Amino acid sequence: MLSFRFPNDFFQTGIFDSSLYASSRLNPSLGDLLLNVICYLVVLIMIIAILSRRRVAISFINFRKKYPYWLNLACAYTLSTILMFLVFYLYLNIVENAQWNLNIGAIPSFDYLKIVSLFVVFLGGAAYLLFTIIGLNMVLFKSTKNQSYPLKVLVIFVLPFLVFLLFYNFVLFIAFIAHIILLVAIISFKLYESLFKLDFNTFLMFFFACLIGAVITGAAAYQDLRYDEVRSKVKFANNVMLDRDVMGEFLLEDILTRIGDDAFIKSRLSDRLLSKDPIERKIKKIYLAGYFDQYRQEVSVFGQLGQPVLGQGKTVDLAEYKKRYMNSDYATQVHNLYFIKSTETNTGNRFVAFIKIQRNNDFLGTIVIELNQQRIESGKAFPKLLMDNKYVSNYIERDFDFAIFEENVLSYSSGIFSYQGVDMEDILDHKEIFTTGVLFNGYHHLAVEYNDKVIVVSSRQYPNNYILADIAFLFVAFLIFTLLSVSVFLLLMGINQLRFNYATKLQLYLNFAFFFPMLVISVIALGFLSHSYTEDLHRQYYQKAGIIRDNLGRDLGGEQFNTLNRDDINGELYALASATDADINLYLPDGILMATNQPTIFDKKILTHYLHPKAYAAIIESMENRLLQTEQVGGLQYKTVYLALKNGENQRLQAIIAIPFFESEEELNVMITEVFSNILIIFVVIFLLFLIISYFVSKNLTHPFKLLTQKLKDTDLENNEYMVWPAKDEIGLLVNEYNNMLFKLESSKKVLASNEKESAWREMAKQVAHEIKNPLTPMKLTLQHLLRLQAANKLDTGQALVNPINSIIHQVDTLSDIASSFSTFAKMPLPKNQELELRNVVFETISIFYNREDADIELEDLTNEGTSTKIMGDPKLYSRVISNLVINGIQAAVEGKKSKVLVQLVFEGEAHIKLAIKDNGKGISEELKDKVFMPNFSTKTDGSGLGLAIAKRGVETAGGKIWFETSTESGTTFFLLFPLIP
Repeated sequence: MLSFRFPNDFFQTGIFDSSLYASSRLNPSLGDLLLNVICYLVVLIMIIAILSRRRVAISFINFRKKYPYWLNLACAYTLSTILMFLVFYLYLNIVENAQWNLNIGAIPSFDYLKIVSLFVVFLGGAAYLLFTIIGLNMVLFKSTKNQSYPLKVLVIFVLPFLVFLLFYNFVLFIAFIAHIILLVAIISFKLYESLFKLDFNTFLMFFFACLIGAVITGAAAYQDLRYDEVRSKVKFANNVMLDRDVMGEFLLEDILTRIGDDAFIKSRLSDRLLSKDPIERKIKKIYLAGYFDQYRQEVSVFGQLGQPVLGQGKTVDLAEYKKRYMNSDYATQVHNLYFIKSTETNTGNRFVAFIKIQRNNDFLGTIVIELNQQRIESGKAFPKLLMDNKYVSNYIERDFDFAIFEENVLSYSSGIFSYQGVDMEDILDHKEIFTTGVLFNGYHHLAVEYNDKVIVVSSRQYPNNYILADIAFLFVAFLIFTLLSVSVFLLLMGINQLRFNYATKLQLYLNFAFFFPMLVISVIALGFLSHSYTEDLHRQYYQKAGIIRDNLGRDLGGEQFNTLNRDDINGELYALASATDADINLYLPDGILMATNQPTIFDKKILTHYLHPKAYAAIIESMENRLLQTEQVGGLQYKTVYLALKNGENQRLQAIIAIPFFESEEELNVMITEVFSNILIIFVVIFLLFLIISYFVSKNLTHPFKLLTQKLKDTDLENNEYMVWPAKDEIGLLVNEYNNMLFKLESSKKVLASNEKESAWREMAKQVAHEIKNPLTPMKLTLQHLLRLQAANKLDTGQALVNPINSIIHQVDTLSDIASSFSTFAKMPLPKNQELELRNVVFETISIFYNREDADIELEDLTNEGTSTKIMGDPKLYSRVISNLVINGIQAAVEGKKSKVLVQLVFEGEAHIKLAIKDNGKGISEELKDKVFMPNFSTKTDGSGLGLAIAKRGVETAGGKIWFETSTESGTTFFLLFPLIP
């Protein structure tokens, strides 16, 4: 941990930076939010583990019976709806409190913070899905109601929400519709049954849930966009009505300082004999060029006593200026800079600045700069990154169209949208235009009231394909997180948890065969388009840079370059930069900055005064003519073109021209976003269509296999039907082999039947002979005894015949029992498997033994009344088995001791039920244990030895298990174990 500097460095990363994200004391950073969500998820998993237990489910079934069924459903729907709204507002919470967005526009600048944000939303969506499924499962599990009943209750439940949201918030209405679709799908298709199976149906459920989650969060993204647009437009409207030029104010702060420190201006003002006109020219040409071209500029110079010293005809003295403009109502954040808002709509507002010029504490005079705004433009001279923090909050990055109305009459408009070509009175009558705005003619309009005026701010409507792209982007992100989560689960639990049948594998292969090429083609296409656009952009940069170099070479190049002073070079540079709307930096051959039209960047130490090392190596050392490279200031990337300015006669390097293009990354990002959004939409639409198509294709292709499987299941030694397949394909070959198998089976059946009959008759004859031999011997002895009595004339009394005849009758009854037992064993039919309540079968069977005087029968039911004891089996067979075991227990009693039989019913784990039949008899000896379940074995003189054999065959045929435990001291216990029906 010390080697990796954990956890110190970990908690100093951006994920725990409150300046990037902070929403509350509970979530002061994105990392804290992630940890909180993970903790909630751990608790959720524990709750799910508890609720998934069978005993809890059975207990809840008993609990829910206490309340009406509709009330249980309403509680489940309420819980799910609350979770849906929490996911919706979780997304809004992140994007509103973070310094980034999570829509399609975030793709070009995607980083780990956005990935973590999406993962947090995904975890919230997973909790919403799991709790919804489990809540519905607990209510619908083993429900006897019709399946349409929960849907009817759902309609009644959601109807008030739909009506309210339709009028209150249409975006939430769309999200709620998606939520309803999810609930209907879970109920109609019983999706909760596939949650923990991890088969293809489970993946289909996850894909569908990802789509619903993407629609809900996509709606949240659109709502955040609308909220942000409304906030920006209100801010823009306030700035327009106040006419605050934040960028101009920011630039003037630096300009005023530089004018006050200008040595040339100080020198001119200190010498009374020199003309002051160059001061005005330098201020306009050097300091006010570029951004302030949109202003009408007036420069006034006053002496020490406040008298005008510049030009002719200026009669307004300094005192008049101060009286007119030095008002606290006009003061700005910059010292001695005032902003005067015009009271007339068509008249521009103005900046007025007062600059005191001093040298060595000697006051030389005052310069007054008056800037009258001619038009309203954004005119960004610098990227927002270069602006001081105190101006950022008032800075509007976006350009809006707007119009000012006085009493519903248009008085001023700016931008592309034509406010004269529409009936704005009808639009302004809508109340929504003052709150959320209205959509009209492909634009979003928001009105802001300001005194007796109304300003309408307009922007192009958010493209519909971007809305779909947001949903597609979120769907793909959730899909990736889902697959990663399943992969982690399989790594932890074992890959054998994933069991796919042939149809599932076929669908996966079809999807993979389509999506992998689609993904590769999309990536390649995006790469080609990006490269082509970048190349075209670079050609434009080179072309514009070439024009600038040609103009500089004509005005500054050649032998005159050495004769020009720095002010002349700066003047030419400012003029050319203003004409070409570009920033130009000029470096000497030694790599030191000589002139620039944006000195603020260098004075504020944002850029160094030295030439970039790579440009120095290429232009100066390698003597190349041009270089284009990517540079970075803070988090802003931009392109810079370096050109060599050479003497036309001797080709000697005179200067290096550097032209930065700040718009390059923004334009490239817009192009990438546009292309990527279209690719995502196509990808997701085809993904969903192909899932549906692959489902039906696999179903059609696997239908013959299912048919063949069913035929194979039904194949036995009787009544087999041949299959017919018209096509001579692989399935046809398989059908032919199946038919050949039936033909061979029929032939083998006849031979086998003959052999089995002979073998069975031999075995049966042997066993019957063995069993019959035992009673025949006493019968023979009895008859011989009667003959001896007759020969001795002792049969004349009736009593002499009674005992021999009774003995013969008893032996005949024994022969009859033997015949019946063998007949039962030989003809015992296969059990008829059906659902049965084992508890009821046990109760009915044991009840017939309660009145016996020779035994005490006790029944213990440890399964709790009301719980399910359903198993698959034949109730008549199980009744006979239980009855035989009870009779055996009674007959196993020790002589002189009353027989006691305990019948106990208990759950074995969560998936089985066990029946135990315990007697207090003499037990079974070690040498006889292995013969207990063998036919023809019995420890009783009057038994056939087939009872336990019949019991074993019947139980195991139905999928159960039978065994016993015995002791010569405590008796024998027979156990029957059956799997429960879930």
